[in-house]
Amino acid sequence: MTRVFRWLVPLPTVTLLLWSLSVSPIWAQNPESKDFIVGPEDVMEVQVWDNKDLNQTVFVRPDGKASLPLVGEIQAAGKSVQELQDYLAGVYAKTIKGAAVTVIVKEIKSRPVYFVGGFGKPGVLQLTRDLTLIQAVALVGGVTPSADAEKGFVLRKEKNIPVDFTRLMQTGDPSQNLKLEPGDSVVAPLADLVYVQGEVKTPGAVKYMQDLTVLMAISQVGGFTPRAAGGRVDILRGKGEKKERIRVDVDKVSRAPEENPDVLLKPNDIVLVPQRLF
Repeated sequence: MTRVFRWLVPLPTVTLLLWSLSVSPIWAQNPESKDFIVGPEDVMEVQVWDNKDLNQTVFVRPDGKASLPLVGEIQAAGKSVQELQDYLAGVYAKTIKGAAVTVIVKEIKSRPVYFVGGFGKPGVLQLTRDLTLIQAVALVGGVTPSADAEKGFVLRKEKNIPVDFTRLMQTGDPSQNLKLEPGDSVVAPLADLVYVQGEVKTPGAVKYMQDLTVLMAISQVGGFTPRAAGGRVDILRGKGEKKERIRVDVDKVSRAPEENPDVLLKPNDIVLVPQRLF
């Protein structure tokens, strides 16, 4: 016999430690329960025992209705599995003596939560169980370094609920650990970035902050390589081909910061560290 809903992805073991900071996971709508409420876009399997020709895999349309042979159009959304079974058994019994009907929810699509922006796996997660925000974020691959994690939020109908993902993920702050609801949109905005290229140990993007300087940005990518020309670092600033070029002697900034103040960066600046000539 078909085993239903064993495909749910297990949470990473490490998140079990985080779960202790929140409520225990509870099935909000157990798909195997007869009390499960069917919703629009869910997929059901209807089986009429000893009448295989009537067995159907049924898609619940966005208007909440579905169509079945000998039954026609029915209102499926908003009804429990048990209510649908009882109704269909009564309808089929008019033409099939002793009709026994089983309804199995094969796929849930009516309880989406949308993850937008700086997540490891942005997209749609179906709420097949009660999930807190920290549990759901673990399922979508966590918050990426490119996210402006302190400025996250959850869109819930007409409400905008602020979320500090840094506090949530680092400390398990219960005030940030919302219980998610179907239709929520969880947003981790992408941060402004600064790009460090050339002779640094791990070239790449650095999250922009208001006090970010050239020296700080270079430090965040691991510092100079042995071949770096620290006295000839350039900042490229602006859009298009006509970028402003600002020369910074990082060696002097490091040796005598009082006389050679560090230079503040702006969003989308490119820091170029050239190679020594000899």
